[in-house]
Amino acid sequence: MTQNKQIRAVLLAALMVFSVFAGSIAFTGTAAATVDDVTLDTTSVEAGSSASVGVTSVNDNDGSAGTFQVWVDINGDGYYNTSEPNVTSGDASNFPTALDLADVSTGTYNVSALETGSFTDGAAAGVKKGAELTVTASEKPEFSSAVHYDDGTPKVEVAFDETVSVSKLNVTDGESNLTQSFTKNGGQLVVTLSKVYTDDLEVTYKVTDGSGNTASATEDVTFAPVYVASKSNNTAYKGSKVAVDAGSTGVSVEVEGTDDDSNYQFAGSTGDNSQVFVFDTDGQQLDTYDFTIGGTQDAEVDVRDLGLEVSVDDLNISTDDALEGSVAAQANGRTIDVVALDSDGDEVDGATETITLNGQGEGDFNLSTLDADDYTVEVTDAYSGVSVESDTVSVTKAKDSTSDFTSSVINEEVGDIAEINVTLEGTDTATVTVGEAKLGYSANITVEDGNDDGVVTLLFNTYEPKKTASFDVDDGDDDYTVDDITTEIAKGALLDAGDYGVEVATDGEADNVATLVLEERSTNSQTIWTAPTGADLADSEDVYEAIENENLTEADEVANGDFVVHQVSATGLEGAFDVKDFDTLTGNEFNLTVEQSNPGPNRESKVLGVNSTSATVIADGENDTYFIAYDLNDVSASRTDYYDGASEQSLVEDDDAFNATFHVIEDGNLTDTEDGESTSAEFEVVKPELNLDKDEFGVQNAAEQTISGTVSVSPGTALTVRVKSTDDTQPRFLKTGTVYVQADGTFSSAFDFSEQKLNDTFEVTVSADKGTASDATADGTVGAVAETTTEETATEESTETATATEEPTTEESTETATATEEPTDESEETTESSTPGFGISVALVALVAAALLAVRRD
Repeated sequence: MTQNKQIRAVLLAALMVFSVFAGSIAFTGTAAATVDDVTLDTTSVEAGSSASVGVTSVNDNDGSAGTFQVWVDINGDGYYNTSEPNVTSGDASNFPTALDLADVSTGTYNVSALETGSFTDGAAAGVKKGAELTVTASEKPEFSSAVHYDDGTPKVEVAFDETVSVSKLNVTDGESNLTQSFTKNGGQLVVTLSKVYTDDLEVTYKVTDGSGNTASATEDVTFAPVYVASKSNNTAYKGSKVAVDAGSTGVSVEVEGTDDDSNYQFAGSTGDNSQVFVFDTDGQQLDTYDFTIGGTQDAEVDVRDLGLEVSVDDLNISTDDALEGSVAAQANGRTIDVVALDSDGDEVDGATETITLNGQGEGDFNLSTLDADDYTVEVTDAYSGVSVESDTVSVTKAKDSTSDFTSSVINEEVGDIAEINVTLEGTDTATVTVGEAKLGYSANITVEDGNDDGVVTLLFNTYEPKKTASFDVDDGDDDYTVDDITTEIAKGALLDAGDYGVEVATDGEADNVATLVLEERSTNSQTIWTAPTGADLADSEDVYEAIENENLTEADEVANGDFVVHQVSATGLEGAFDVKDFDTLTGNEFNLTVEQSNPGPNRESKVLGVNSTSATVIADGENDTYFIAYDLNDVSASRTDYYDGASEQSLVEDDDAFNATFHVIEDGNLTDTEDGESTSAEFEVVKPELNLDKDEFGVQNAAEQTISGTVSVSPGTALTVRVKSTDDTQPRFLKTGTVYVQADGTFSSAFDFSEQKLNDTFEVTVSADKGTASDATADGTVGAVAETTTEETATEESTETATATEEPTTEESTETATATEEPTDESEETTESSTPGFGISVALVALVAAALLAVRRD
């Protein structure tokens, strides 16, 4: 190898070594430099169209100059992709542009960075794990509060939960925009007004937060008429609101009552974007309250009572009547807003009035007429906001027609017939509703006034409530229609005892209500009465008239052949007797058993056959009284447990004693009492007898001479008394009189013997006009009238007067108790029975006087 070739080889080798070294240097100069960390201005961002996050700095670990790239690693692969948000800066601590997160979904991401001269897609991150960033869900700004107060300048503070920008902010009274201007401090907006408004205000807004989320709405403004701030005090009426101005946002406020007996304490805050704390005095005690603002106790409010009251003139009015009333307070000159609230609590359009209280703190209101509904009247002190509400006012529709009940409470016993008296005005028809679904029984009945007297008496038979026939009307000219009956009552069952609402309506609208009170029925007592044979007892009027005239009397002895009357006192039988006869009810609902109590040895008792054939049944359901009357001559008996007409029949005999039991049976519908309900009474059959008081009557030849006696037949029995001359008495005479047995079983008849001679003789005969009693007879003699002293005369007159009170009654209620004259023939003298004449003592005096006169003559 030549020297030139050697030199050329050395140079070529050197060149190759240098080129390798230079290439190595060139590569090192273009490689990415690493960074240690990434710092963001926040690690959490709310998603939105304006969402972004600022890069505060990156940590350049080698201090070399270069370009710093920061991006959000959306897909988490550790490499930059051109679609991922990124920013670039030549200064590691100054990134003037924020990362745009407008298209980033919610989630947690790594914010990566590197230092490089150029930045290409797919470059590896210099910081594999830089800052962690969370993108939260999008939320609109939230309204916190709006308070109207006056700190010297009327204003409304509107607060939101975050910083907002404002597109629209109007404070209105419902019609006009009252906003003069407003200032903004983050999420606090303060609107300036021209004056204080006591009317209800609203704020309408449209605001946007930092992420571009927009909220718009209209909210109510709270009016706080009382204002306090640091180092101030004020007075508030109970029920008003107090605005406590803390001077800045997010300040703590504590409230404490100062009275010795007060234990009120509260710790609160103005809120993050508000400087006003609202203290509501409604419901608080009358007290002085201290406010500690931001840890310093320097405000005070004295809470007093305004004494606001409202009263309504009439709580029940019609749609033709105005709703009127009055307001009072413990302060004069107050402006009061009055409004009617309907049954839903909503204000009634047009039913408002603003009044000013006079010097006495009083004022009247008139809210005009209202539709049919229930209302209350709310009155509010305009400035303090103190409000009270009245009692409920019922407004019913005014109608040309109306209906009512004559009584608000209708009392009856289960099983009886209830009388529901309905009055009608301006109409002939009304609908009556008895009961309601929750009671298991309801019925709707339309009644019609057919005789235009304005009254319909609806009869409701509670014995058969399930049948449409259980309803009727008392007047045949009126009419009714049972529209429907809804019940769960079993067939044949009675209504349960209880209170049943009754409503009457016209034109489909309820007019009035009443209550039907049904009480438990009862079986109370039985009384035995007696009446003369052949007594005419067809209905209750006959019975009560006979009792009044003493022709029907209570008795424990009844003459054979006379009437026995059982009076049963029991409630709840009226309905049964109205729809069924005595024989049908006997054995199904009750039994009347008249059984002999002295049958004698070795004999079965007689049981009387008391039924609709032998007896008259008189029902007086209105008075819960029932009469069963029969003539002992018309009733037969059998010697069986119960009367059996097919068995051998027996007659009622003198001295028979009977026990009568009226028994409401358990198996019927009238009682659930075990073994049923019973009431009993006893009577004895006696021989019908007539007796005169004397075997021989001595009378004077004067008027008003009494013939008397006693009998066993029934009081009211008509007797004929005859006085007929006997022996050689001349001229012959016949005197007759009719008398009636008195309640004590006696009779008396007065005759005139003034035309008879001394020693005339006669026979007295008394006989019953009806019945089987035998006649009674006695003899008699006419004596002289005795001469008496004035004292004796007075005694005699006194005796006559006393006797005169025992005059017999007659069969006709219009007749007097004096017996009537019954003429026989022309030769007979018919006298009028009356009170007794001379008594036996006077006759003896006369005989003694006659004897003395005879001796004197001798």
